[in-house]
Amino acid sequence: MCGKIHPRNELEMSFWRPDVVAAFPEEQRKTDVKESDDLCVIKWERFFVRAVLPLLVKEWDGPYRIGVWVEVEKNAFDRIRDLWKDPAQGKAPPFLARIANEIPLLPHTNELPVLLQLTSPTDRADVIVPESEHPLHREQCLGITAHRANEYSRYFS
Repeated sequence: MCGKIHPRNELEMSFWRPDVVAAFPEEQRKTDVKESDDLCVIKWERFFVRAVLPLLVKEWDGPYRIGVWVEVEKNAFDRIRDLWKDPAQGKAPPFLARIANEIPLLPHTNELPVLLQLTSPTDRADVIVPESEHPLHREQCLGITAHRANEYSRYFS
């Protein structure tokens, strides 16, 4: 923590780890999970990348970003690691992924199919929700209100 007090509308929801990893007892996590703040692997069988899901806020100049984890296949994970420090990584095509967290205020989001678009070595990848009936697709395409962003932030603090 930085020690500063921030207005609630400056806080964005963020998940510490994929839900499945967060549920592991500490001892099991130590033996079964290789983890950092950016990447996470369970027994070299499941592969996760930390990303942000941007939602345009109609009253703000910038988006509200929900920090989520996504699960990708091993070949995608290996490619992402190859591109990790590449300044041109944003030119790579998006990877198929699934959200690995239940986002409050929305119907079931864990395992929701998404696309993961790398951006740059200094920024987290973006999550793009493809066209679907899920409300998260609507929120990403049409934007949300500042009130809705603050609703999400309540779960962060």
